[in-house]
Amino acid sequence: MTLAPRSGSFSYFYILVLAPNFTAKNMLSQFLRNLLTLFFTCLIFGGLSFPPLLQARPSVGVLSADVIYPSNGLNWLGLFLQEELSLQLQLTDQFSIISPDTMRRWNQRLRNSGQLVFSSAELKNSEIYQLKPNRLLKLSIQKVLNQLSVTWSVSSFEENSSLQKIQNIHSWITPDNLIASLLNDLAKGDKLFRNIKHFPLHYTWEGIKSFYQWKLKLVPVPNTPKWEEHKDELEALLLSHPSLSASIHFHRAVLLIIESSVMRPAHVPSLNSAETDILAAMKEHPGSGEHHTLLSLLHFLRKEPLFSKQQANIANKINPANGLALILYGLTIGKTPQAGATYIKKGLRLYPFVAEPSADGGQPYHVLVKDLEPWLNSSVSEKPPNYELLIRSGKEDYDARRWTEARQAFEDASVLEPELPEPLLFLAQLRLAQQNVESALLLLAKLQKRFPKHPEINLYLGYAHEKLKHYIKAEILYRTVLQLKPEHHKALLRLGAVLIKLGKREEARSFLESLTQKYPMYTVAWWNLGIVYYQLGELELAESSWEESLRLEPDNNQVRVRLEQLREELF
Repeated sequence: MTLAPRSGSFSYFYILVLAPNFTAKNMLSQFLRNLLTLFFTCLIFGGLSFPPLLQARPSVGVLSADVIYPSNGLNWLGLFLQEELSLQLQLTDQFSIISPDTMRRWNQRLRNSGQLVFSSAELKNSEIYQLKPNRLLKLSIQKVLNQLSVTWSVSSFEENSSLQKIQNIHSWITPDNLIASLLNDLAKGDKLFRNIKHFPLHYTWEGIKSFYQWKLKLVPVPNTPKWEEHKDELEALLLSHPSLSASIHFHRAVLLIIESSVMRPAHVPSLNSAETDILAAMKEHPGSGEHHTLLSLLHFLRKEPLFSKQQANIANKINPANGLALILYGLTIGKTPQAGATYIKKGLRLYPFVAEPSADGGQPYHVLVKDLEPWLNSSVSEKPPNYELLIRSGKEDYDARRWTEARQAFEDASVLEPELPEPLLFLAQLRLAQQNVESALLLLAKLQKRFPKHPEINLYLGYAHEKLKHYIKAEILYRTVLQLKPEHHKALLRLGAVLIKLGKREEARSFLESLTQKYPMYTVAWWNLGIVYYQLGELELAESSWEESLRLEPDNNQVRVRLEQLREELF
């Protein structure tokens, strides 16, 4: 769906100020010489062409969605819901929308500080309240077959702070249908959203999944073979899924800006191409402060401070909580950056992430770090590290596969609390995840000597032995875990797998049947039970087990293929 640019005076301003490439660098000097008064009138008028109520619009942010089940393989869905709901609220032209990127970063910071699950009153006392949100929205989702169970948490920051829960089950038909029904939940559950409407964009699940899986990949180092491969994948997505063109154009512009900023000064032809992409995205999805902020950065890199300042001003009027827009405005307001120090300091409070590493490996605003050094250095926190915070941060990094950051967090936590086993256990798990099995085994063996009755240490020591094909040692350790904690489902599963490898099929059958009865939603348990039945020649029971595994995880092609092969044997 294509939405036209705003009409009236802003359309004139759009043509005059936003047109790509300004063939007239000569035009700029002509304005400055002959039409200076008109130019600044346009700047003021452009800012006022947004309705006066714009700054008084309710400010809304959608925090990162929690994917509760299945937790693996559906991160793309959580990302899509966060971004698409933000876009739909933006297109209604009724709200000031805090960008999904900003929300993701605040979400992680709140989670690390233990404030995310608390009440609106407590959130009101956290740093995020600097954004002055009227509502913060958060979704928890569980996908079972073709249904999605959704729980909304709506935090209100009005006079009486409150936290509201909205729960519903939605059919898995098309992305448009799902988003429309989610917006309907919101309209019924909170009067602030009663007049929202849905803009169908005709996405397909195949396109959404492919695009957001691409987004979740780590951004490679620019100008390397992997970087070129990453860009080529995006181009292929544009050809295959044109309904996503606005988002793809925006992300292509981001890559071009990152690529251009490797050079000093920035590579102007790449910036010009990025500008074309941003304008294309703006034409399809108008009203986005994120687009104007990126355009401001582009002009800043192209050494066009007047245009950079104007775009930052527009971005800030669309979303007064836009810290990046304030930073760019401050960097371009006077002859020196110090002239805009007030704006820069405020921007860094609203967006304190410019110098922090990105979960995806890179973002274009890191190029501002050098210009912001005086303010970044003065804002470094002197607070001592906190053990619980380090553990939470390490887990977040581990789940996101940011191995270096996770290792540092767990090592720092171990220094703070050397008598506790958890940091070293997490370090051992990290080594296992990176396939450093022998190193993990040595660390776990030392831990077991200190904590012989710790179930998790015995479990992972058994797993390390299993990875090294020491199946008898692994069996002993898994049985030790079950003596310490008889209902330990991971130990039951691993013991069943090891008994299969040792040829103890009847015993494995007993453990796995017990496991599937107690934990019927455990997909891997059904898969392993099917293997036991197959090896015992009970093919119909194997078929039933694998059917159950596939029912719980419909996208598992390994199970699907094996089930088809079994059916060929049966018939």
